Amino acid sequence: MEGEYPALLDVFIKDSEKRVGELNQLISAPGFSAESAAHLKPLGMMAHSFKGSSGNMGATRLTELCRLLEEHARSQASASSTVINQLVQAITDEFSVVRDLFDVELQACAHRR
Repeated sequence: MEGEYPALLDVFIKDSEKRVGELNQLISAPGFSAESAAHLKPLGMMAHSFKGSSGNMGATRLTELCRLLEEHARSQASASSTVINQLVQAITDEFSVVRDLFDVELQACAHRR
């Protein structure tokens, strides 16, 4: 696994950049409503998937934020546009931190070779 670690980090970073972009696109789409099951279902599915990959990589805060977003998206009664927007922003911000840490890790792996 050690030899595959840099590739795993790289795949996670690229995949996560895409996921964060999709989350932001979804909530900023014209007509997005936190009261609409049609809008919340894909949001919950995205959050669930991102939660899993973040957890596998040890990004615990990112995992927890994704869990909260998934929970709010799946429980329409507790969903509000304000909370959804705040969670997506928190995920975006936390991913930025994680990406920077993993970029440093990738550089360290390159120097060890």
